[in-house]
Amino acid sequence: MALTLKVNTNSSAAVITACILFGTAGIFINGICEMETGSILFYRLLFGLAGILVYLISFKKLYKLSLQGNKKYLGLLGILNTVTVFSYYNSIRLTSLSVAVLLLYTAPIYVTLFSPIFLKEKITLNSILALFLCFLGIVVVIDPKSLFAAGSLGSAGEKCFSGLLWGLLSGLSYGISILMVSYLKKDYSGLSQTFWSTLVSLVLLLPFGLSVPSPVLIKNLGMLIPFGLLGTAIGTLLYFCGLARIKAQKASVLSLLEPVSSIFFGCALLGETLCANTLEGCAFILFGALFANFKLPFRLKKKLSIIKTVNV
Repeated sequence: MALTLKVNTNSSAAVITACILFGTAGIFINGICEMETGSILFYRLLFGLAGILVYLISFKKLYKLSLQGNKKYLGLLGILNTVTVFSYYNSIRLTSLSVAVLLLYTAPIYVTLFSPIFLKEKITLNSILALFLCFLGIVVVIDPKSLFAAGSLGSAGEKCFSGLLWGLLSGLSYGISILMVSYLKKDYSGLSQTFWSTLVSLVLLLPFGLSVPSPVLIKNLGMLIPFGLLGTAIGTLLYFCGLARIKAQKASVLSLLEPVSSIFFGCALLGETLCANTLEGCAFILFGALFANFKLPFRLKKKLSIIKTVNV
């Protein structure tokens, strides 16, 4: 019992740490110039994969990369990760960062709805409360009025609609990838999933990587290398390893700490203004993550039985 609690705690901490590292993406992207999104993603993954290989060789763990069953699903995970990032950044370009973040983090809806079907996970009371608090926080941070304002621009309406579709696609693919990681944990460790899915993404993004002129690449290496090591080699590895040991519903809600981290890094290092509604929304998200990480002091069945007894 104590060992299980320790494993779950360490796994949740790994997911939380990974989400904080993912939240630094805006800092690196802001410092990279004259490169398209696809090119930035390619070199981020390339240097990240190199970091993973150095780790595996140094600690003699190459054997962990052996391919088992469900290879097609492992490839599908890499495709999903690529689709998520591409659609997310397209949504940012066509709408706004706040709208894109809201649509990306609709992922927990799909996880909560589909995990009982595909992973046989039960929907618990704390997961429902955590999901409610986190989405309430995101709505407070974004301010829904911006959605209606974006749709009333007339000539820009078609552009906004396309951005919304890209954002919905990012949330759907992100949610499916969370389910896929949980499904594959029977055959592959988090390390294997990280390596092979990253390799698939690199193949898909290769044309973007080859299109970057050498002077531009050399000029941005100071940002691309740490971006790859933190966001891919360390962040993704921690995320997948943690996700492989906890339920998909909990991981999807804990992942909502990523936008919170992005907001605070933006304020601290990029000089962005932190508004009151942003602080309130972050508080809701943090409380939601807390509910996802710890069991409530009562069970829903017990509470319902007490209410039934009182009514009788």
